[in-house]
Amino acid sequence: MDSFTVLIIVGLIHCALFFFDTLFKSCSHYPYLYFLHNTGLQVEVFRLRWFTTVFNRFIQKCGCWRPRLLDYWFTLGARCSLILLPVAVYIFIKTALGAWEKSSGSGDVKSSITLEPMIPGVNLPIGDIGYYIATLIICSVVHEFGHAVAAVREDVHISGIGVIILFILPVVYVHINTEQYDSLHPKRQLLIICAGVWHNIVLALIGICMLTLLPILVYPFFDIGSGVAICNIQQASPVLGPTGLRVGDKIVALNQCQVKDYDTWYYCIVSTIQHQGPGYCVSSELVREHDESVSVKQLPGGVVECCSANSPDHLCFEYIETEGDMPELQQHSCLPGRTVIESTEEMCTTSSDCSVDLHCLKPSLDNHTRLLRIKRENEKIVIFLGHPGEIYHTVQVSDFVPYLFIPSAVPEVIAQLCKYVSVFSAGLAVINIIPCFYFDGQYIIQAVSNIILASKVEHKSVRNAIALCITICGTVFVFGNVLSVMLSSFL
Repeated sequence: MDSFTVLIIVGLIHCALFFFDTLFKSCSHYPYLYFLHNTGLQVEVFRLRWFTTVFNRFIQKCGCWRPRLLDYWFTLGARCSLILLPVAVYIFIKTALGAWEKSSGSGDVKSSITLEPMIPGVNLPIGDIGYYIATLIICSVVHEFGHAVAAVREDVHISGIGVIILFILPVVYVHINTEQYDSLHPKRQLLIICAGVWHNIVLALIGICMLTLLPILVYPFFDIGSGVAICNIQQASPVLGPTGLRVGDKIVALNQCQVKDYDTWYYCIVSTIQHQGPGYCVSSELVREHDESVSVKQLPGGVVECCSANSPDHLCFEYIETEGDMPELQQHSCLPGRTVIESTEEMCTTSSDCSVDLHCLKPSLDNHTRLLRIKRENEKIVIFLGHPGEIYHTVQVSDFVPYLFIPSAVPEVIAQLCKYVSVFSAGLAVINIIPCFYFDGQYIIQAVSNIILASKVEHKSVRNAIALCITICGTVFVFGNVLSVMLSSFL
């Protein structure tokens, strides 16, 4: 299912909800109105809103827990957030310059520091939409939880917590008493408004730590670093079959390339694509016993064919002879591929690579076809003839090889979620700190202006006007930046 189909389905669901909401309200359907009133649910055009006070007591308890520790925590958060502000501005400037260079054709190398809108189906796999939504919910909840606890700590009343679903994007928000907030000293306001960014920074660090420590945490249940486990094989994969790969197999080598983890798995596949496959060291007795060669034909692309159409399991092998020595075998032999591969552990590129009394035979294949020997632990080897890219695109592997019956998908899901949380939470922290309307930066710059300019500008309205001008400039810069990045992504 592509991204366009998903968007259509979501749109139809929103239309159906809005239609029935309008119908029941126009008919004054009492059970439906009672349901909306008790749940706090509101249905709008392509938007669902839910507001509740259920969590108020829990937030109140959290805000009263260890007062001195919370003061240190949110003070540290405010300082770290203010340190992040110039860093965020720098990242935005680098992103804008990179997008401009890309659109003008002068930028060949993508900047290592960049911000990019993450859109499922465009620059994110549509299959990861579950991670996408779950990550947004986690990051939003942690962000707003920080605001709520900090507000309670400063004796600001919490009216409730709400969730807005804008088409498919979930947004969590906390409603606080604005009059009590405005009456606070700017330094105390800063503790509340920086708490969300601070919690996103901490969440990103937690995600990175979890991702780093995950191999250690799952070590009693999974083997790591000695191979890869097959998690999924597509139905159209050429490696399926009675003698092919199966889900749960542990792959330890591709030809002579040792597979230890996903990176080496990828490297081995790329290596087999870039280089011609090796030959196999076999005895002259095996060749004479199984040779079914016919008259040699030269095919396009330099391929030599010496097997008849009645021998589908046979391949034409070329004898790599030692220079200056009398050849002991004929130049080409038609031999059963599996018999040749299973008869030896030795592979070769020249005749000198083979042991005494063994000869180097190399399969005659075109430039895109490879003969791969896929070695599995405690299982027979799998022989693949084709383009190695087909294996990479149709076989999903994991670094986590299970000792027990726990599937490798469990740590893979945790690892993928940690990656999304780390990236999204850090990105939200950087974006929210920028002085822009509807961002935390709007209120942060206002509080900072009132703190810094208090001794130089007497009237608070003037200080707020200065903060407003900075926010307007920041808003124009942010939306211009986002627009340029999106245009450069689609061009």
